[in-house]
Amino acid sequence: MERRGLPPACEQTFTRRSFLEWLGYGGLLISGLNLSRCGGSSGPGTKKDFFDDDASDGDDDRERDIDSSEAESDADYDELDATEGEGAPGEFPFQPGDELEGDLGLWMERTVDRQTVENLLAEWRLTVDGLVESPRVFTFPDLIGLSRSDQITDFHCVEGWSVYDVPWNGVHANRIMELVRPLAAASYVTFHTVGGKYNESLPIAVLSESRTLLGYGVNGYTLPLKHGFPLRVVAPRLLGYKNAKYVERIEFTDHPAEGYWVQRGYPYDGEVPPGRLREGKY
Repeated sequence: MERRGLPPACEQTFTRRSFLEWLGYGGLLISGLNLSRCGGSSGPGTKKDFFDDDASDGDDDRERDIDSSEAESDADYDELDATEGEGAPGEFPFQPGDELEGDLGLWMERTVDRQTVENLLAEWRLTVDGLVESPRVFTFPDLIGLSRSDQITDFHCVEGWSVYDVPWNGVHANRIMELVRPLAAASYVTFHTVGGKYNESLPIAVLSESRTLLGYGVNGYTLPLKHGFPLRVVAPRLLGYKNAKYVERIEFTDHPAEGYWVQRGYPYDGEVPPGRLREGKY
């Protein structure tokens, strides 16, 4: 696959306020995108339901699995093999992904403007603080400059549908923990999201699991807007609502926090039912 640089940066200057406005047009769009508990459709249903923001809810709550294996065979995988592993830092192009075919091509549908993505990423910061020895602030280049973790795992929504074999790219949460060194009192993390409405919390034990990533890409491209651009949690054995999107701060604490959906009655643990898990994909 031919490597291409990011598109030329536009001359407009982006502040954190303009970043928020771009994500949510004053807070409205981001609210609408997150109204679904998984960030795809507003309810269970067909592939169109998941990938089309305007689709209506499905007629029932039966599980509809979207198998992307066919799309994987069509996608160009000279950058990402179909097995998980460690990649060299900073190698991927990480530009808007609109070249894949099949289901993954639909997964990559986005509203990231090619002429603004570079400036948006330049403005964004990830703060990691709380009960840690060395609080840090990371830029997007800082994150992709760390050892990259690639994994192909399944994504499961509480509404009953699943997406098989999503080729995530990111940095393992343990790598961030090595850098900030959580204190002994730290037993939970709170993920603060852009706009502050859809925060989420996990036990530090879950954050430390081998397949928990801070995901910044899919198949070598930046995340689509509705899937959490520029950074999200990828915890494949947990349901989608526990995988916080639009993360801008990670706070280590000594207590759990009730996220948006937990406050509305969803379980804090948010574990995928065992019958939906596939061997080697969580």
